[in-house]
Amino acid sequence: TGWDRVSLLSVQANRLRRWHRPGLLCIGDAAHAMSPVAGVGINYAIQDAVAAANVLAEPIRRGRVTRRQLASVQRRRAWQVRVVQVLQALALRAAMLASGPRRRGTAGLALRLGGRLFALRRAADLRSRMIGLGIRREHVQPA
Repeated sequence: TGWDRVSLLSVQANRLRRWHRPGLLCIGDAAHAMSPVAGVGINYAIQDAVAAANVLAEPIRRGRVTRRQLASVQRRRAWQVRVVQVLQALALRAAMLASGPRRRGTAGLALRLGGRLFALRRAADLRSRMIGLGIRREHVQPA
């Protein structure tokens, strides 16, 4: 009925410097808030959980989880999160530039070429694989 009924969702993309402390491992949004661009947040949270399970299942069974083991989960996952967050920021910026006034000169040429490259079949396939499966696939390892 009016603009007073509209609310804005605060969106941020960030990550903790350190995902762990003794007895605690942050994964998913607790470790790294992802932009809603491409909807990868839940995929990366699940991949974090699988990586954590693979590394920590046996130490948890033994009742002894070390800082080194917690840190290894972060080392395995953090670089992928950084890459995707950078790609999300670039995609958002490109979309905002493309929706603005038509650019001329070198900037306009770069935008048009970038848009065409982005639309190529192979680029779309790669983008789909990266969104759906992640950069480095995580598989549950049998005990």
